[in-house]
Amino acid sequence: MTDPVRLAQELVRIPSPSGMEGEVAERLIQVLKGFCEVERGPLGSVVARISRGEGPTVMVEGHLDTVPGGESGGWTRGPFSGEIADGRLWGRGAADMKGAIAAQVAAAATLSQEIEGTLLLVYVPHEETAEGVVLARVLDQVERPDLVVLSEPTDLRLGIGHRGRAVIRLEAHGRASHAAMPHLGDNAIVRMVETLPLTFDALFPDDPLLGEETATPVAIGTPSDGPVVPDRCWVLIDRRISRDETPASVLAAYEGLEVEAKIERLELVAYTGEKFGAECFFPAWWMNPEQPWARRAWEGLGSPPMRVWRFSTDGVESCARRGIPTVGYGPGDESLAHQTDEHVPVADLERAANAYRRLLRSLLVPGSQERKPLQAARREERRGRSRHRR
Repeated sequence: MTDPVRLAQELVRIPSPSGMEGEVAERLIQVLKGFCEVERGPLGSVVARISRGEGPTVMVEGHLDTVPGGESGGWTRGPFSGEIADGRLWGRGAADMKGAIAAQVAAAATLSQEIEGTLLLVYVPHEETAEGVVLARVLDQVERPDLVVLSEPTDLRLGIGHRGRAVIRLEAHGRASHAAMPHLGDNAIVRMVETLPLTFDALFPDDPLLGEETATPVAIGTPSDGPVVPDRCWVLIDRRISRDETPASVLAAYEGLEVEAKIERLELVAYTGEKFGAECFFPAWWMNPEQPWARRAWEGLGSPPMRVWRFSTDGVESCARRGIPTVGYGPGDESLAHQTDEHVPVADLERAANAYRRLLRSLLVPGSQERKPLQAARREERRGRSRHRR
C-alpha cells in the first residue's frame, strides 16, 4: 500500500524546478510501475495507465515542476527538507503540488485491481512556465478522457475554473549614446518609465464568474551593458484575463502608446533535451457544475464546496481549448504556492487520498454505483460534442 504522506515527503525532497524534473519523474515512474503500466511520454511527461473492460476514461493530472526553491533564504525550514512539524509537511511543492500527486497515486494503487474502464495518471513538466503546453502533447497521443481531474491546490474544495493568463512584452525604443553624454541619446528606460503607468489606465473587463482582470509588471530589462544610454527597454506584463479575451483584444489595450506590444513567446528545453516553443496566451475557463461529469466528480469527492482558482492551470488546454469536462481537487492553500515556508497539513494529504479513492471508485469500480447515471452522463457528453461541431 502506498502511503501518501511518505511519498509526498520523498517527492518534496527531490528538487524539480521547471526543466529539471528528471529525477522526480524517475522516482514517480518507479512507484507507478508497482501497480500499473507507465511510460515516459512527450517532453518527459509521466503517463501511467490502468485499462480493463468497459467503462469511462478518467484522467487525473498534475505537474512535476515547481518554481525555484528559494534557497537564498527566508525559509524557517529547508525548502527541500520534507520535514513534518506542527502537523504539516514543509517544503517547495508540498502544496503546489507534490502532496496532491502523492494522494492521487496512493488512491489509484489501492483500486488498481478493481478498476473497469481506463484510468490515466498524467504528470507533466514545465507547467509553471507554460501551462497546458505539455498536456496538449499528451492529449494528442491518448484517448480523449471523459473527465480530467487536476490536482492543483484547492484546500479540498472543487475547482471549476479560473481567469486566463497572457504575458505581454512591451518594448520602448530610443537612441544609444555614451552615458557621459546622455543628451546625445534618447533613453529607452525613461520612455518606458513614462509610458508604463499609462498601460494600467485601461478599464479591464470584469468576469462575473471568475473575477476582475488584473495586470502587473513581472520583469524589466535592457540589452545595454556598461556606460551606455540604452536604445531599448522591455517589460513583461502578466495579465489575468476573462473568458471573452483573445490575443487581439488583449493587445488592443496597448494601442496608441509609445511602446510596441506583443504576446510573449518562450523557447523552452525539457529535461529530456527536447526543445519546444510556447505562446504565452492561456485562455480562461469555467466548468458548469451542472455538467454531468462535473456533477459526478463533485458527488464522488463527497460534495465539497466549489471555488475558482486565482492562478492558472493545465485546464487551459483540457477545458478551454478542447472542451473536455475538467475540475480540480487538491490539498493545500493556493496562497502558499510559490511562497517561502510552503506547507500542507498532513491530515489534508490523507483526506485528499481518501477523496480521490472515493472519486475513482464511484467512476471506475463496478458495483459501487448504478451504471445508468454513468451511461447517461456519457450520452449527454456525446450530444454536447455533436452540438458543438454543428
